[in-house]
Amino acid sequence: MTNEVKDRRKAPRIGTRLALQVERTARTATERPLTTESTNLSSGGISASVRNPLEPLTKVGLTLLLPSFGRKGKKTQVITCGGVVVRCEPVTGDEDFELACAFTDVKKEDKLLIEEYIGWRLIQDSVDDRLSQP
Repeated sequence: MTNEVKDRRKAPRIGTRLALQVERTARTATERPLTTESTNLSSGGISASVRNPLEPLTKVGLTLLLPSFGRKGKKTQVITCGGVVVRCEPVTGDEDFELACAFTDVKKEDKLLIEEYIGWRLIQDSVDDRLSQP
């Protein structure tokens, strides 16, 4: 008998390094946004490695830079949305923390753009995998 953990995610997730800024919604005047890179992305949320931990359920503002993609070369897009921290755990053997945020307030057109980007990347990864096989 095996103990398999079922993946409960509703949307596909890709590993990707996107420029990302995270700032607590209720922050002090001297508190600066966290600037980092994402580690993965789905239409429901994003994760990243950060130096300073944030408590779960903290409301945050997220700004991510989605690169140009696709045949028509969609221009680089800045996506700004609200989120909530769902997890922030220490990275083993490192001083960083793995931060996971769920999108809570994302414009419909931005969500569609994220979904398009993920779909495009999944196709590119599939082609790359096929081409790398002997």
